[in-house]
Amino acid sequence: MSAPDSPPSQAKIGPVACLAFAVGVMVGGGVFSLSGIAINDAGPAALLAYLIAGGVMLLSALSFVAVSARAREGDSGYGPVGDLLGPGWRFLVMWAFYINAVTLMTFVLVSFGHYLNEYFVSAIGPLPAALIAIGALSLLNMGPIDNVGKAETYVVAIKIAILIFFVAWGLAEIGHASFTPFSPDGSGGVLATSALLFTAYTGFNVVTNIAGSVRDPERNVPIAIIGSILISATIYVGVIVAMLASGVRDFGDAGVGQAATALIGDWGGYLIAGAACLSTLSGANANMLGASEIALRLVAQGDAPPAAGRSTAGGRPFVSVLTAAAIAVALVLLTDLNAVIVFSNVAALVAMIVVNVAAFRLARRGWPGRGMRLPGGILIPVLAAVACLLQFPSFDLGQLAIGLALVAAGMPIYLSRHSNAFGGQEMERARRALATLSTPLHRAMLHTPFRRRPAE
Repeated sequence: MSAPDSPPSQAKIGPVACLAFAVGVMVGGGVFSLSGIAINDAGPAALLAYLIAGGVMLLSALSFVAVSARAREGDSGYGPVGDLLGPGWRFLVMWAFYINAVTLMTFVLVSFGHYLNEYFVSAIGPLPAALIAIGALSLLNMGPIDNVGKAETYVVAIKIAILIFFVAWGLAEIGHASFTPFSPDGSGGVLATSALLFTAYTGFNVVTNIAGSVRDPERNVPIAIIGSILISATIYVGVIVAMLASGVRDFGDAGVGQAATALIGDWGGYLIAGAACLSTLSGANANMLGASEIALRLVAQGDAPPAAGRSTAGGRPFVSVLTAAAIAVALVLLTDLNAVIVFSNVAALVAMIVVNVAAFRLARRGWPGRGMRLPGGILIPVLAAVACLLQFPSFDLGQLAIGLALVAAGMPIYLSRHSNAFGGQEMERARRALATLSTPLHRAMLHTPFRRRPAE
């Protein structure tokens, strides 16, 4: 392995790595924890809630595809937002997705704690387990990262295979499922539940982080973004059907394991719990990598203090890792899981609204340059932005305010970017890492076991 600042052949990332990472982030807490919450809140209409959330996310994802595929060589998919709307809006999108990544990491690690506590190590409570996992992932991201890509791809394959097995077993028992009343709380309950489920679909932003470093971005970025949402939505719907077939009426924090135990037996519950622990850990790690990537790019752009991108001798940005870990620890200790979900969703919705506005601007200009041209001109960006805005009334007002405050907290950082403290060695190291495609996220996504040629 060459030194981080001089990787061989300026290797680009192929579609397999992009798709594996995106699906890996989505199919974590989004299925192993949120599925039970969705059924408890919406009944069988959780099926519809997942589809609504996926549909709204897919509309915005099309805007992301149109915008991010126009990224310059080596830039992130957020770069065109700055070209279209101004650098302040680019910062807002990146900061919002940084908050989304850190809060989503917290959420899936608490989910990990619940499965570990209920099925494997009852002596360690869910919250202590989550804290231990935060420390372990922090240490992992301080060391060699290349093998993480291989491990992530294998974990994604294992958990999807296990979930397909669970879904197939559930479909065989579909006669025991009760779909009445379909929506106990009416349309309001369905919409409120769908607003909580956006977290289940935000994993595609790991592709947006490095769109300019993807091989053939006009083809592979859309494949990874749209494909990951469609794959995840299919899995979510199948899991909900299987959970309904289990006959369980009230799901706990380890809901999918609870359903598997009722449907298959004790061994089925342990099988699902093992997949949940692997999945949530890998998803949390992917989010930590994504957050570090965003922090590094903000430093390179001069939008964040150079200290935020400080790296080890091996090129690992340890300050951004420790910052993400500190925020996660605070969230674990100070708030509940439902609030963390809301914070994550609010940040993602803010980012998506801004990107939809950028796509609107692109449409008004006739979709110049390379990249996807969305049918209907401004129609898809407008529908996507309106759909995002309509989600906000479904959130608890206090939690919504905190989520917006977390997003707004980044603006003082941006507004002070011209102070004398901004510049110097750390900024240049961040720029060099990005220019040579040697960031931890890039190296992790590059080293998958399914490379078909050296360029991938």
